[in-house]
Amino acid sequence: MNRTIGLLGGGQLGQMLCEAANPLGINVVVLDQENSPAKRVTAGSHINGSFTDPEKIRELAKRVELLTVEIEHVDTEVLEELANEGVEIQPSWKTIRTIQDKFLQKSHLEKNGVSTAVSKEVVADEAGLQEIGKELGFPFMLKSRKDAYDGRGNFPVKSPADIKEALETLKNRALYAEKWANFRMELAVMVVKTEDATSTESIGTIAYPAVETIHEDSVCKLVYLPPRGIPIKIQKQAQDLARKAVGSLWGKGVFGVELFLMHDGKLVVNEIAPRPHNSGHYTIEACPTMSQYKSQLLSILGNMPNFANSVIPSVIPAAIMLNILGGREETSHNEIMERAIAIPNASLHMYGKQSKPGRKIGHITVVASSISEAESLMSPLITLAGNMHAERKGHDLNSVPQHQIIPSPSHPLVAVTMGSDSDLAVLKPGLALLQSLDIPFHCTITSAHRTPQRMMDFASSAVDNGFKVIIAAAGGAAHLPGMVAACTPLPVIGVPVKGSSLDGMDSLLSIVQMPRGVPVATVSINNSINAALLAARILGASDETIRFKVEKYAADSQEEVLGKADRLEEIGFAKYLEKK
Repeated sequence: MNRTIGLLGGGQLGQMLCEAANPLGINVVVLDQENSPAKRVTAGSHINGSFTDPEKIRELAKRVELLTVEIEHVDTEVLEELANEGVEIQPSWKTIRTIQDKFLQKSHLEKNGVSTAVSKEVVADEAGLQEIGKELGFPFMLKSRKDAYDGRGNFPVKSPADIKEALETLKNRALYAEKWANFRMELAVMVVKTEDATSTESIGTIAYPAVETIHEDSVCKLVYLPPRGIPIKIQKQAQDLARKAVGSLWGKGVFGVELFLMHDGKLVVNEIAPRPHNSGHYTIEACPTMSQYKSQLLSILGNMPNFANSVIPSVIPAAIMLNILGGREETSHNEIMERAIAIPNASLHMYGKQSKPGRKIGHITVVASSISEAESLMSPLITLAGNMHAERKGHDLNSVPQHQIIPSPSHPLVAVTMGSDSDLAVLKPGLALLQSLDIPFHCTITSAHRTPQRMMDFASSAVDNGFKVIIAAAGGAAHLPGMVAACTPLPVIGVPVKGSSLDGMDSLLSIVQMPRGVPVATVSINNSINAALLAARILGASDETIRFKVEKYAADSQEEVLGKADRLEEIGFAKYLEKK
């Protein structure tokens, strides 16, 4: 490309931005301290100094085509002056200034119709916080308006007794209060803005997949792609809300949008970062042709390609990112590095920073064919990270659970439905098999004849609810499997149930004789075991962990038969029958 950009800040985000710039032929001039991570991975004559120094920023501006940021804590006054002098700043200084002040950021989002946590200006004394407590209720969060990150600058005021300590902890800062968000899960969406203009209609914005984020000590510890147990419908809503929030801002570039998923299913924006973000590191491996860093470069230079439905898809089914934080000793992280290198599906990124307790010094991303497989691969690494955390905190390792992985919400992959609870006895063996294979399922009743609307709602929402396969059992006329199949694109497995007449042949023929265009996989009468196994095989086509379990089930069945054959041959048929 032979383009040159100036980067304010040279930490790990700048490092990964420079790594993305090199193969594109984009030159990056970095303003930061000598030997900062970004300067080590790209050639060129960089500038040593503080990225908040107005004179250094002016010096950088003279040498590049445009300026961008790796961190939002910069001097927006000088950026505004430079913009008025004709220097291109991306994203706009106005966006950076709005985001720097978190109360101003929340007010801006609210003004543009973006759902966010209720925020209030405060009088920073005991009487003022008492009034806020009455207005917002206890607990509430007392937050610094500026220069706060990774939980620093926040104080949870759980009761009036905490007010004095909160004021002392956050003294000499401009503060605001935020209503306590009792959320179900934290999500994040990276958004690319490709146009300077603002719009609340999400025009000129492109979203990456929504991810789940897990925090420990207010620092991001884990990122899950896709979010565990979250329906596709809510994931899309998160993307749409994030695009709307970013669309309301000025300038171009990549933005990290943190969201809360509340227990009632509502989504609210927590915070926005006007730059690449920790929660987007996974894109390096999951979206290798268009990582968040490549998108940052192409968007600010006006070369961002178009994507169908304004979404950048991941090219792998699942990924987990784990941050490596410095341990008690400078070498505490060596073991986790060695273990990560030994995993073929894992990518290790070290930032070249001196290890200090709690400092972000690297991350690991594991990719897999399913989230369960990714969890299995990442589990020992999370255990090591948990040990490092315990050592930093001075905890006794023997008292800390060794399996530190956050339990999966076990979102149901299989929906099992029946026309009547009398069919449950037939389904019981199949449900037990799904349990033994560790395949989560949801079981319900939806009669095609007595509750047709419920049946149609169940089937038509199955995709959005995250199901992958449906098992439907019915007796008699047995219309349920076929009607469900007519209302969903998911594979449906029909289980004919033996009734009081015709020995279940009526049910079998009703299910198997589906018209062309509406397929239903049908097992033999009352054979819920085969229905469960077929569902497992369908899931195993894209989930290696489940496929291995199906293979083990088959191998165990073979061993069982061979054992019986050996026993029969050994003792003869008569004794065998006696013992059986």
